[in-house]
Amino acid sequence: MKPHPTTPPLEVSAISVTMMRLMGGELLLRYRINQASKVVVPRGYAHRSQEDLWRRTCLEFFLYDHGGRYREFNFAPAGDWAAFEFASYRKLIGDYVPEVAPKIDFQRGPQVITATVRLPARLLDGVKSASLCAVIEEEGEHQSLWSLAHRRDEPDFHDPMSFAIHFGKPQTAQPKQALQHA
Repeated sequence: MKPHPTTPPLEVSAISVTMMRLMGGELLLRYRINQASKVVVPRGYAHRSQEDLWRRTCLEFFLYDHGGRYREFNFAPAGDWAAFEFASYRKLIGDYVPEVAPKIDFQRGPQVITATVRLPARLLDGVKSASLCAVIEEEGEHQSLWSLAHRRDEPDFHDPMSFAIHFGKPQTAQPKQALQHA
């Protein structure tokens, strides 16, 4: 991920995310924040759904179906989460309650923060694209906004053009035509 040019970090040097399907079908997202000694991590509240997580350090995951509908997931490193469903660009339907609550494991070292999120695989049913984002708060209430792709002059995690992860059937390679010699 990269920070939006209008919201550079103070010390955080990189945020990377590994996304994979586990053998049991679960979706795993592992966020890693480097040079994170000054990142502010809000205290968790018993791993329950919370609103306005995005106002502090928050890891985000968006799923888009290309029909204009999408879901937004917010994960606080300490375990809180929230999810929302949208009918179209920023047109909120309401809270989204997954059949299984996200599981969030958080670890903090002197310079690195990792948060591992496990989600049910069914969340990917019908999904055409996705986006990974983060709001990072560093000491002094300084925020940087990170995403795989920033397509606007102002940060906008909801912009469908920023959903840079594409799902679907892999395209089969077309056979090359043989060159004929006379």
